Amino acid sequence: AGIGGSIIAGNSAKSAANKAAASQTAADQAAIAEQRRQYDQTRGDLQPWMQQGQNASAQQGDLLGLNGPEAQQAAISAQQGSPLYESLFRNGENTLLQNASATGGLRGGNTQGALANFGKDTLAQVIEAHLTRLGGVSEQGQNAAAQVGNFGANAANNIGQSLGNTGAALAGAALAGGAANAGMVKD
Repeated sequence: AGIGGSIIAGNSAKSAANKAAASQTAADQAAIAEQRRQYDQTRGDLQPWMQQGQNASAQQGDLLGLNGPEAQQAAISAQQGSPLYESLFRNGENTLLQNASATGGLRGGNTQGALANFGKDTLAQVIEAHLTRLGGVSEQGQNAAAQVGNFGANAANNIGQSLGNTGAALAGAALAGGAANAGMVKD
């Protein structure tokens, strides 16, 4: 009767250890799945800002000539053809011409020089303002990417912890099963 009781007790201990390990493993797998789901959700939520930041950074590179002279010229031409530039230039040109007309200097060299410089200055101001706005969008993208990186690092740490917990639970079950088997053999 002692050996039979020992076998039954040993099998019960092994079964309990295996059930405990299975419960811990299931809980850890659920935690891992939730971490991955939340990371994917956060990454998706921040993706538009990351993409806009990348686009803004590329446009900055174009305007600054970092992507080659052809890209720079295309970016400058785009600014010169923009509604903002055209509006500023047209309004400023009209103001200069009205002032020149009022003072009798409409056909003078000073007026022609002022008009030429005005166009260059206006384009420079439009480009500078555009670079500033692109810098803000680029920075938002950088911040979004950094947040995704932080979420990813936290998820990796939490998943690593859950995997460690699973390993510990399975190791504990194996040790408990081994101890139960040793107890059955000893009796």
